[in-house]
Amino acid sequence: MALPPVILLHAFPVDARLWEDVEQQLREQGIEPIVPNLRGFGTNRDELPTEPNLDALADDVAALIEGTGAQSAVVAGVSMGGYVAMNLARRYPERVAGLVLVDTKAAADPQPGADGRRAFADRVDAEGSAWVADAMMSKLISDSTVTQRPDVEQRVRQQIAGCPPATIAWIQRAMAQRPDSFDVLDTFDGPVLVIVGSEDLLSPPADAVAMAEASRQATLIEIPGVGHLTPLENPVVVTVAISEWLADEFGSESTA
Repeated sequence: MALPPVILLHAFPVDARLWEDVEQQLREQGIEPIVPNLRGFGTNRDELPTEPNLDALADDVAALIEGTGAQSAVVAGVSMGGYVAMNLARRYPERVAGLVLVDTKAAADPQPGADGRRAFADRVDAEGSAWVADAMMSKLISDSTVTQRPDVEQRVRQQIAGCPPATIAWIQRAMAQRPDSFDVLDTFDGPVLVIVGSEDLLSPPADAVAMAEASRQATLIEIPGVGHLTPLENPVVVTVAISEWLADEFGSESTA
């Protein structure tokens, strides 16, 4: 069986560079992933809709898949990217051959969490985003990563600094109103790979277990000593996990 295109979606408030180490290592194995900047992030300056909603990002990914000429793709997403991937599977199930859900969750935000996102967005609107990296860093990467790989924090800070304040505010409001996606996992026919850092504070291992249990056919991998941004914190293990899963589920011959 030929390997479908593989699309890697980044987290918030970073960009496609989150995946750059994994992307390089996958290419060395003959897998050619597509790694887009989602609308408003990185080099993608496509205008965000007036109404914050993750549907717009899912629509963009569906168009990207259609542009490959393939019927469907394996879609991997970290955190926000996972929300977009699950929304894509809700809106365009025929376009998703498999899901890789990394440091994300299927549950909607409880009311306090949603309110916190909106307050975050309001503060960005009022003050700009210079404070965002300091406020989020301890939740994005583990203490072990900070100590052992200081370059990771520098790279994360650089990506956050490049994210427009308007994008940060818009995405927070969009994520605050995202629906519960356990129904998507329950009905999704394709294989699911769930990856989580053992020290992830934002989407802890319990959330990963819940997604795996809700899926019809899931593989769950917990990576020790890393936090919320596993593709940057331990790209070697993430690459091995994805490449071995792809080989098991789709074969090793890439058509991307």
